[in-house]
Amino acid sequence: MAGNVGQMKLFARPLTLIYLLMAVAGIGWSDVPVSDRHIAFSPYNWYRLGSEYAQTPNPGAYLKVGFAGTKIAVKVDVSPLANARVPSEQFPVVRFSVDGKPSVTVQLGPKTEEIQCGAGLAAGNHTLLLQYVAGYVFLDFWTPINVLKVTGFALDEGAALTNPSGVEAVRPLNALFMGDSITNGDDDIATFKGGITNAVDTQDATIGYPSVVAAGIGAEYAVVAYGGASWDHNAADGHTPGLMTSFSMIDSVHSRLVSSKLSPTPDDIFINMGENSGPNGDDVPRLLSALRKASSIKTNIFVIVPFSGRSRKSLTSGFSEYQKVAPRDRNTHLIDLGNNLYLQAAGPTMYSIDGQHPLADLHALLGAQILQARAQKLERLLLRSN
Repeated sequence: MAGNVGQMKLFARPLTLIYLLMAVAGIGWSDVPVSDRHIAFSPYNWYRLGSEYAQTPNPGAYLKVGFAGTKIAVKVDVSPLANARVPSEQFPVVRFSVDGKPSVTVQLGPKTEEIQCGAGLAAGNHTLLLQYVAGYVFLDFWTPINVLKVTGFALDEGAALTNPSGVEAVRPLNALFMGDSITNGDDDIATFKGGITNAVDTQDATIGYPSVVAAGIGAEYAVVAYGGASWDHNAADGHTPGLMTSFSMIDSVHSRLVSSKLSPTPDDIFINMGENSGPNGDDVPRLLSALRKASSIKTNIFVIVPFSGRSRKSLTSGFSEYQKVAPRDRNTHLIDLGNNLYLQAAGPTMYSIDGQHPLADLHALLGAQILQARAQKLERLLLRSN
């Protein structure tokens, strides 16, 4: 099997010559399909077609898996992007880490066939984490063209995949985060050099507030968010519809629901939508009713007022309407952190490149605040129940 690491653009950590030589040796490989039961995919944002492929349109998605042997490569299919003649500088950016060691960030290219994630490892059991870091915000996620498409794994001859363990062991809970560019981590590592372009080198969806919240509650999680998205208008890619439609669909063809349900049943759902435009009419009660039906009566659903304070009135009103139509639902909550000082769209601030999108440090602070607000909501609910 031919390696092509040299065709990838390295972003964060350059590989050594020795690593490259070992990685491209291509001797004694054994192929494993994406249908292997040991692979843990981030919930709710992957479409899997048997043993053929697993693909996701959502930056922030990830997979983790254990493996035996001394090496591993992830096989990918970039044909949706290549066939659409996407500029190479806007191909997806991914990151991988083996055994919890320092990660390596690479950009896929028009000829990428595999990602060499580990070579020359000590014989034994290891764990791989692969994350989808960034995708070009103006490119079609819905058809879908802008996807990370994994077609299999390559291991030592005779080696097998195993359950992820250690730092990548599967967490006990599951959480779903839905939102716009802020939830998506757009411009969280941006600078004003060359202006704000929303290019892939300005996004890191793996370090936004959802990752902080998920780690805090011990959950596997999905980021399902699109730059420019709102409740009922298309996202910035011009294709992905508003939240009222996209909440139930991975893309234009594949449903996020299994037999009308989110699977696995989420423990928490977070909705952070309204920065671009707020809900209309009965949008909020309709969406909350649909999410309740697709989850469980025990699922905690949190509606978050955008950190800037935008759409507070319509969200609060819509939430109140839902409480009227579903008075027995005590597991749906409104979180309002107030108007963040650094996110008032008045130009650059200490924690935002444009006064709208949080930088990584602010994402960490916002994640901590959401965790605190969540804990307070659930504590009050427990007190009322006793």
